[in-house]
Amino acid sequence: RTHGCLAGLAFQRDMERKAYNLGGGGMRAPVQRLTDFVNQKVSEPESLPQSSYRLGVKSAPCHDIYPQPLYNALVHAITHNFEKQMPGFLCEEALLHGVETRTSSPVRVLRDSKTLQASGIDNMFPSGEGAGFAGGIVSAAVDGLLVANAIKAKLFAHDKSQLFKDGKQVSVGFDY
Repeated sequence: RTHGCLAGLAFQRDMERKAYNLGGGGMRAPVQRLTDFVNQKVSEPESLPQSSYRLGVKSAPCHDIYPQPLYNALVHAITHNFEKQMPGFLCEEALLHGVETRTSSPVRVLRDSKTLQASGIDNMFPSGEGAGFAGGIVSAAVDGLLVANAIKAKLFAHDKSQLFKDGKQVSVGFDY
């Protein structure tokens, strides 16, 4: 089945579903010793190192979550990169939790570059990661400040005294 431009999301959802099922439900995370992950061996549950994950963990074949080419790339990175740069990285105490995924918005809501309003929709100000204008918490915060200033400019367009103080533009956030 093809998913077009949303294929990446379908791929992510597939890995998340596999991990959820391997964890046994209840938001428990599937885990595997890193040494066992590299060797495609399920870790003995009673021998697992302690985890800080509060909702619980379950020993599982995390290596089965990923397609073989991705698994191979992960193993290569672990054994040839991480272990060489940080000797001891690959050890019995290292516990792999699977899977954590993160995605920025797969779409972008179009907005006017001057007013920051959604194209064709008056008074709608798309912003941040969900609207496709940021890729993380800091850039989302910066975009939020820009949009807040645009909203303020729109609200006080009739009263310029609210927008300027001592000849400088007054910002919603920091004074630049």
